[in-house]
Amino acid sequence: MNIKHKKITYIAEINLKSKSAYKHQVLKMCDEFSKKGFKTNLYIINSSNISFQNLKKNHILKNNFKIIQVFKNVDNLNFFLRFIFAIKIFFILKNKDELFYSRSILSSFIFSILGLKNILEVHQPTSGFTKFIFYLFRKKIIDKIKFVFINKSLNRHFLLKKKSFLISDDGVDLKDFNFQSKIKFKNTCVYTGSLFEGKGIELIKKIAVKIKNFDFYVYGDLKTASHKTINECRKIKNIKLLGHITYNKIPKILKSHKIILMPYSKVVFGNHKFANLSNYMSPLKLFDYLAAGRVIIASKNNSYAHILKNNKNAILCNSSRVNEWINAINKISSTKYDFKKLQKNSIKTANFFSWHIRVNNIVKFINKNFI
Repeated sequence: MNIKHKKITYIAEINLKSKSAYKHQVLKMCDEFSKKGFKTNLYIINSSNISFQNLKKNHILKNNFKIIQVFKNVDNLNFFLRFIFAIKIFFILKNKDELFYSRSILSSFIFSILGLKNILEVHQPTSGFTKFIFYLFRKKIIDKIKFVFINKSLNRHFLLKKKSFLISDDGVDLKDFNFQSKIKFKNTCVYTGSLFEGKGIELIKKIAVKIKNFDFYVYGDLKTASHKTINECRKIKNIKLLGHITYNKIPKILKSHKIILMPYSKVVFGNHKFANLSNYMSPLKLFDYLAAGRVIIASKNNSYAHILKNNKNAILCNSSRVNEWINAINKISSTKYDFKKLQKNSIKTANFFSWHIRVNNIVKFINKNFI
């Protein structure tokens, strides 16, 4: 690890009261950089007076790093506030001799235009005015930025040369799942994660109606689903809507069930309600699911086809064929079905996608192509 001075400034457009996977991913990355001996400072929108000790507990963080809020009374950013966020941080950092690592696309672009080198991690394509800025200042931006893409498909939008970017899937801390736990619930399936359109709740609803001898436990922020969807689910007795839970409870919940569902549709939305993310995913929940060592039933999707292999570490189904899901659930729940191979291969796969390996690869990439 020979990045100069081993100091890193991490920039993310998050509020600490957020329930998003984005926040969790940033915190886990800062935790891993700190573990590797980096003096890590995280610049965010607002800390919302949440103590670091609470963060450590809720996200199972093992190391210390500094969190600096840029605004006091701002929860979310529009384009104007995102611009102010970037400018404020630029004037704080411009004379500092350290590595700048950004999850804020606009901040990263502004830094590069103003002459500041940085690393930008991208999870979805640019859009709107940010996209316009990239094409307007493309030459200057790619001269000052090295990119980390969460999925290989993202380079279709940036068209960068190989030395300019690294493909790096998300990860998991295997130690978070390193405890013995029996399967406590029989004839159940579990889902954890957001309930945005296309992420699974719609398909779970269709499955639950047809397989009434199973209960479906759904953990996720109910505000991310439409009122119509939530009301329809509440009318189905075998769907248990259990709301958002902090990350430290996820390992125990996943390991308490035999079957874990990842029922993505062909069109998937997130916080940006008009962007289809289906082709650019590396879902955080996927790596948690693998580390849990249970049976994953997931939608077929090219975004994670290099990770999930049918009948090896998961059962893959067509998202538009409800009967495939029902047959898979019935097959796994059968006393004759031996699912130990799937469990073993699931954990084996998770070992290749730890935060430790991810940060090591990013540091190697930076040392080779950026310093």
